[in-house]
Amino acid sequence: MATLAKPTIVRVETGARIHLGFYGLCSEDKRILGGLGLAVDGIGYVVEAGIASSDEIEGCDSDRAYKALIEAKNRLGLKHPVKIRIEKCIPSHVGLGSTTQLTLALYTAIAILNGKSVDEAVKAAKRGPYSGIGVGAFLHGGFIVDAGVSVNAEAKIARPALRTKFPEDWRVVVIVPETNWRISEGQQEDTLMRIPQGGMELCCRAMYALLRMVVPGIVEHDFLLFAKGIEEIQRLTGIYFSVAQGGLFCCPESEKAAESLQELGARGVGQSSWGPLVYGFFSDEASAMAALRVLRDKHGYDNVMVLKPRNKGADISYE
Repeated sequence: MATLAKPTIVRVETGARIHLGFYGLCSEDKRILGGLGLAVDGIGYVVEAGIASSDEIEGCDSDRAYKALIEAKNRLGLKHPVKIRIEKCIPSHVGLGSTTQLTLALYTAIAILNGKSVDEAVKAAKRGPYSGIGVGAFLHGGFIVDAGVSVNAEAKIARPALRTKFPEDWRVVVIVPETNWRISEGQQEDTLMRIPQGGMELCCRAMYALLRMVVPGIVEHDFLLFAKGIEEIQRLTGIYFSVAQGGLFCCPESEKAAESLQELGARGVGQSSWGPLVYGFFSDEASAMAALRVLRDKHGYDNVMVLKPRNKGADISYE
């Protein structure tokens, strides 16, 4: 995907990602984790970058983006000043993968402005210390399985390994409940990641659910089989992280939101990453929208959305 000339303006539009849990809930053969997730439309970043007289960032998430901009310019060798405008943003640290999507959007814009490729941008960004789902969502979209993390590797990066299209008619209803719980990358996440201790029994059950329920459910368009597999993986992932987060969910607010989704007929209900976002799947848009209305009008949730699967990567244009 190398560019033929250095453009002056680059525009990158991303989706978001929902993390559906881990299948590698053990540390056999010096490898840990291994997750699955889904790229979603309806929320994302829109980043526009252009050559300017001085470095400048405007729009949402501008403070968070500045460090990534300087880092990207240094790693990709762009000497010119750049103006960044961020038109749309993903809420930070709620379980939608905002850090990876913002970082990759910025790195991609800087790379293309300097005549480099998207692949070079992603390599330079070094995203995915524990999950490769965000990188897979940015590059390809769809349903993604990552390869887990090699504990012997110099740089611990979970790379996207497998990808397939997700049924276009299925919908995801997500709730971000009101809570003070937030986990950001870095020391806070590293500390929590050192707590869990899994074993082969958890691994085998999760792998069975992935390979005999989730994947066949997707490729055969069997909604109930898929949902059953996600529910099992979420249960096992919750057990694995229960000591670190104090239970199967990160917090009481997320557990209550999950119960609300289940009461309204959602299947495959779970928590994305460290939460607090919880999600539930519906087999069609009408039932998802009906649940959305009840969650807003009767349950009082303000931050609730219906998201579509996104079976493509980021949209990139330049001039």
